[in-house]
Amino acid sequence: MGNTLDLGKRIELLPSDTHCQDISLGLYSQDVDQVAHFLVHTYSTVQGAKHRVAFIMDAMVRLLGMGITPPPNTQSGRLHFPCGASHERALKRAFLDLCKLETNAALDPKPLSAFDKKANGILTVAPLGDGVYRIDADPSSEAGPRRTAAVARGYAKLCEMDAIEGTSQIVFPCKHNHDHLIGMLLFRAQNVRASIQEQEMAAARGVLSSPSQQE
Repeated sequence: MGNTLDLGKRIELLPSDTHCQDISLGLYSQDVDQVAHFLVHTYSTVQGAKHRVAFIMDAMVRLLGMGITPPPNTQSGRLHFPCGASHERALKRAFLDLCKLETNAALDPKPLSAFDKKANGILTVAPLGDGVYRIDADPSSEAGPRRTAAVARGYAKLCEMDAIEGTSQIVFPCKHNHDHLIGMLLFRAQNVRASIQEQEMAAARGVLSSPSQQE
């Protein structure tokens, strides 16, 4: 019981992991020396559970650009963003998407560009430094300006970024670049309404099972 008390605050939950015998996976947050640290945990002791948790933690490092803080600074080798901020809303969404990956899947960072059906062309997220990003579209796309503005709003909602008025630019309040996180969430920013609805539905049905209820 003592170990569960050291996990910190649970900020997100996958109630049933289809890639590992339907175990529950929780994402926990804890501030250490004014830096937000994160840990993936399951109470399950089924075969493969520890390996599954290790894979998700590795995916957070490789696909989200997080760093590892080894013990004794944290008790369990937790993860953190290099800027030290929590970026909690963005991390919660990315965590759920990472849990959709099969264990041992390839972990290649997502590009900062993608085809956009509504713009009928490629959208690119250009890093400008100091945490500022600009959404660009193919100049030949009539819907390009509308879609760049929409995707910028999507990032603002998903990542709690600040919109720069009159532009298709957004900025992280921490003033640091997070290219891996931006790439991971580009598809979600393009479809922000559906993404938020999906996350709300998952939260409504999620209950983390206690050790006695896990198989």
